Amino acid sequence: MRHVLPWLAGWLAFFWLWLLLAGDWNRIEWIGAASCATVAASLGELARTRAAVELRVPWRALAASRGALPRVLPDFAIVMWALVRPPRGRTHTRKTDVRGSRAWTNYAANLSPNAFVIDIDDEHVTLHDLVMNRKSESPA
Repeated sequence: MRHVLPWLAGWLAFFWLWLLLAGDWNRIEWIGAASCATVAASLGELARTRAAVELRVPWRALAASRGALPRVLPDFAIVMWALVRPPRGRTHTRKTDVRGSRAWTNYAANLSPNAFVIDIDDEHVTLHDLVMNRKSESPA
């Protein structure tokens, strides 16, 4: 049972990703999506099992990143405004507390088109801001 749920989650993700990218909903695409999802989920579960890796995103990291997606549109507006006037991008390092959830924090922080993570470790994060805006840097 411990292999079924990750395999099923992978299968569903690959199936719907195929249909999203294909952009066509017909019988042939459904068969292709199911076939590709079966192979990809099986290979992914085999690799996950052999590597003895479990995907764990701490609830605290999920809670910290809840504001990342709503920031995409305001940050897009900031980037569009930067096209009108020359931006002065800036790289800076600041302290952070990610402890074990670096991959998730990196993913969530890079949703913003204005600020992106260059480097991250357990104590510090290095960010680049196109236009300086602290809200763009969350959840990093």
